[in-house]
Amino acid sequence: MLKRCLRDFGPLVGLWLAATLYYVFVVSAGHFTSWHVWSAFYDEQAQGFLAGHLYLPEAPSRALLALKNPLDLANMPHWRWDHSLFQGHLYIYWGLVPAFIVAAIKAVFHPAGVPDNSLTFAFCVIRLIAGTLLIRSVARGAAHRPPRWVVALGMIVFAVAHPTPYALARAGIYEAAIMGGVGFMIAALYGGYRALGARGDGAAATWLAVASLSFGLAGGSRLNLIPTVAVLAVLTAVWRWRQLKREGADSPPRVAGVGAAALLPVGAIGIALLVLNYLRFGSLTETGHSYAMTYPYFLPGLRFVPPDVLAYTIAPPEWTCWFPFISSPWNTMRVVMPSWLPVTWPVDHFSIEPSIGFLVVTPFAVLAGIAGVVALGRLRVRRIASASSPTLASTIASAAASALGSRMGWLWVVLLIYVAGALPLLILNVTTMRYQNDFASGVLLLAIFGGWRLLAAPASARGRRAIAWLYGVLAVTTIVAGVLLGFTGYFKHFEQHNPPLTRALIAKLSFCR
Repeated sequence: MLKRCLRDFGPLVGLWLAATLYYVFVVSAGHFTSWHVWSAFYDEQAQGFLAGHLYLPEAPSRALLALKNPLDLANMPHWRWDHSLFQGHLYIYWGLVPAFIVAAIKAVFHPAGVPDNSLTFAFCVIRLIAGTLLIRSVARGAAHRPPRWVVALGMIVFAVAHPTPYALARAGIYEAAIMGGVGFMIAALYGGYRALGARGDGAAATWLAVASLSFGLAGGSRLNLIPTVAVLAVLTAVWRWRQLKREGADSPPRVAGVGAAALLPVGAIGIALLVLNYLRFGSLTETGHSYAMTYPYFLPGLRFVPPDVLAYTIAPPEWTCWFPFISSPWNTMRVVMPSWLPVTWPVDHFSIEPSIGFLVVTPFAVLAGIAGVVALGRLRVRRIASASSPTLASTIASAAASALGSRMGWLWVVLLIYVAGALPLLILNVTTMRYQNDFASGVLLLAIFGGWRLLAAPASARGRRAIAWLYGVLAVTTIVAGVLLGFTGYFKHFEQHNPPLTRALIAKLSFCR
């Protein structure tokens, strides 16, 4: 039994340990035991919770409170930056789930502090473990199992591809909130996949509850995920109900159990967040953004879609012959974009923060698009062979109907919805690298599973070898780019916080002198 367990989980645990060690290397700028603290917003909020109130322990300055309109831009010199000011108290406007986690840690273990970089690191590890477990489960359940090297390479891509290392290289409050949403979302996908493959009602209910709880924690960490997690939680419950119906086991008690397991945890967290909003700001839907002391960005508009799409897909990096060779400086987006692109850059579009196109530094992601096109083409051919005049809509509808009840069909659908949930970012007048985390993990999983389908698609051995080479080259390129970007981050992380190591790497690895 022990030998079998070691054989099954030994390589996976080894990958977890290696990737976690790499995460520590990045977040500590190579020091391992000494981590630069960018912010500790969640720790402040946790201290407030433990003191018995919902605002931060820090009091606003008297000069700020004396102003007639403290939130006016003219009063920016008096602001407590990135905090919300309401009725004489300071608040944070990010999701509160990480703050409650910190409060629990402080109450039990009494650490001196839990800064935001520790949370970002922990959420990246949750994402790593849940994502690789999901990849492993899908590989084992596949009709045509992919080769082990393909699965292992896909796991490494998921672990270190951009933008995860980049987020660790400036692990502040922004990254903590975003990676909290990502980590719990991937955990929810794994829980849902296990629930739909469980053999007994008890196991299915347990995994449904795990998925539901994780969905709630994701939305409570990254607030813009709330609509997405609501849809996915309901969809998971419906999918499980359809499974029972196909088996003829959809009795009222069983259906009620499915609904309770899939919806009660996420619903409880959602209601708690609404109540907290009301207690803090007197409104169920106010999270503190209306009272935030920060730049008045986030102006929505369809005119921002073209530049946003370019920024998040093909914006070129800055290449040099000096290690780490690839970077994205601040305030260069308008300059580096090719002049031949027929895109008008709105004057009120803020593109000062770094941004490199996801497809440029994560070319493995193109496998998701290729696999989607191939799948639609095969469905079209199959439909033509069985009907006289099919339409694309009827083809897709037929495929969806046949997939309903299949847990792999559920996974494809929820991944697409998860990625689509980030589309509202494309109407904002702001682009920045960290927002790529909102869709990157979903795209990478689509690319991994789609790549496996492509590997099995060619009828000839030569075709399969060609796809295998494509898979391998794209994976290795993506891994290298992700690791290199982990040395930079928003503020040249290693250069700022470990100059000796940076100088040594530049001297040994640069192509120029």
